[in-house]
Amino acid sequence: MATAAEVQAELAQVQSSIQQATQRESQLIQAVQEAKERQRLRREVDAAKSALFFKEVGNTNLSGLRANIDADRSGPHLVGHAADNNLQRGRVHELPLQTGTRSQAHSEMNCKQAVSTGTFEWKITGMSWIKETLLQSSATCAFANTDVMVGGLFFSCFYCPRSDAAIDSAGEDCHITLGARVSSTDGEPDDMAVFRYRFYIMRQDGKYVQWGHEGQVCQNLAEMEDLVFGPDKTSDDEAASGIFGLQHDELCHSEWVDKDTLSVKIELEVRPYTGQFVEDLVPAKPAIEVPATTISSSFLSFFEAERCTDITFNVKGESIKAHSQVLAARSEVFQRQFFGGLQESVSKEVTIEDMEPKIFKGFLKFLYTDGLEHIEATIKKCLEENGTSSDSTGSTGSVPSTTKASILQDILAMSHKYQELRLLAWCQQQLCTYITEREVCSVLCQAHLCEAQQLEAACLDYIKEHFSKIAPTEEFARLTTEWPELMLKISLHAQGVSSEETAAALSTQQAVRKRKREAS
Repeated sequence: MATAAEVQAELAQVQSSIQQATQRESQLIQAVQEAKERQRLRREVDAAKSALFFKEVGNTNLSGLRANIDADRSGPHLVGHAADNNLQRGRVHELPLQTGTRSQAHSEMNCKQAVSTGTFEWKITGMSWIKETLLQSSATCAFANTDVMVGGLFFSCFYCPRSDAAIDSAGEDCHITLGARVSSTDGEPDDMAVFRYRFYIMRQDGKYVQWGHEGQVCQNLAEMEDLVFGPDKTSDDEAASGIFGLQHDELCHSEWVDKDTLSVKIELEVRPYTGQFVEDLVPAKPAIEVPATTISSSFLSFFEAERCTDITFNVKGESIKAHSQVLAARSEVFQRQFFGGLQESVSKEVTIEDMEPKIFKGFLKFLYTDGLEHIEATIKKCLEENGTSSDSTGSTGSVPSTTKASILQDILAMSHKYQELRLLAWCQQQLCTYITEREVCSVLCQAHLCEAQQLEAACLDYIKEHFSKIAPTEEFARLTTEWPELMLKISLHAQGVSSEETAAALSTQQAVRKRKREAS
C-alpha cells in the first residue's frame, strides 16, 4: 500500500496536470475565437471579390459601349439623327435622301452545359455487425472503398452508426449519420465550384426513396477540401437525426434494411469554375446520341426465327436449326465439326443424346449473343417446369438445390465439350455456391472430368476442411471405389502437396494402372 507521502505526490501531480489542461483549454478557446474571426474575414473577402467581379463586368460593358460610340455603331448622335441634324427652332430643312437599314440581334446563354452529373451506389451488408466491426478497428465511420469523380471533384461516401460521434468537416466538427466527403479537388484554390446532391435509400420493395431535400454547396476549392455533407448533418452541439429519423438499431429493423443490407444512392451535379465572363457561355453544338449496339439482338432474332439456317441439331428427338458459320466463329469444336471434313460438314445434321433440348437451346442463345442472361433464364425455366425455385441455394442440401446444381453441371460439361471458356468459368463460379457436404463429391467429379481447375481446387479445400463430416457419406464411399485419381488428389491436397508434385504422382499412378491392364 502507498504511503501518505506517495499519495500526496500523486495528488500534486494530478493537480498540476489539471492546471496545465485548464491553461490549454483557455488557449484553445482563444484559438477558436481567432478561427471564427478569420472565417468571418474570409466571407468579407468573398463578398468583396464578388462585388469587384460585377464591377469589372460593368466596366467591360461600358468599355465596349464606348468603343461602339467612337466607331459610330451606337449612340444618340449618329449621322442622320433627326433631332440633331434636321430640326432647328421649327425650321424644316431639306432632308437628304437616305436608305434605311434594319438590324436584328440574337443571343443565347447556357449555364448548364458545363454541369457534370454522377451517381454513386453503395451497399452495406451486415448492418447489424457494423458497430462491432468499427469498434474492433478503432474507427468511427465506415467508408466506401471507391471514390467517384464528378466535374473535377472527388467524393467518398461514409456511414456512421453513432449519431453523436464527432466528424471532421473542413476543420470543424459536425455530427452526421450517412454522408459524403469532398476527398480532393482539381483546380486552383480560389476557383469557385458549385455542386448539388440528393441522397436515396432503397426500400425493401427495391425502390429508391429520396431522403431529405436536395442540397447545394457553393465555395472556393480551398474551403471545399474535406467538406462533409449530407441530409442530417448538424453542428457539433446537436446529434444527427439519423436516416429518416431512425437511429442505427431502429434502422436495422426498419423497411430500409433488407436482409441486413442497406442500399444507398447519391446523385451529384457539379458545375466547375468556368471563368469570369458569363457572356462566353454560348450553347454547345447539339450532341448526337449514338444508338446502342444491336448485333446481339440481331443474331438472336436470326436464330429464333430460323432464317437462313443451314445446320440442324437433333437433340433427343427435337430439331433445332442454327447457322454453322456463326457457331464456327464462336467455337473451334464446331468449326472442325462443320468445316473440317467430318461427316457433319456434309450431312449438316448433328445428333445429341446427352443434353436436354431446352438447355442446349439456351447454350446456343449464349453463343449467338455472348449473354449470360440466356443461361440464367434457361436454368430458371427448367426449375419452374420441375416445380422448384430458381432462388434455391446449395446451403441446405434440399432437393431444389440438387436440381439446380445438376443443371449447372450439365452446362459445365457442355461448355467443356465445345471449349466455351467464358461460360466454363461462369459455371465454376456458380457451382462454388453448391459445395456442400451433400454436393461436394458430385461437383468434384464433374470438375475433374471438365478440367475445371478452379472449381476442383475449391472442392478439395472444402473436403479438407470438413473431412470428418464428408467421409461417412454414401457419396464419398462411391468416390473411394470409382475414382482412384480423385482419392489420390484428396489425400495429397490434405497433406499440402504442391500441384506440380500432385501432377507427377497422378502420372505415376496412371502408368502403374496401364501396366496392370496390359499384363492382364
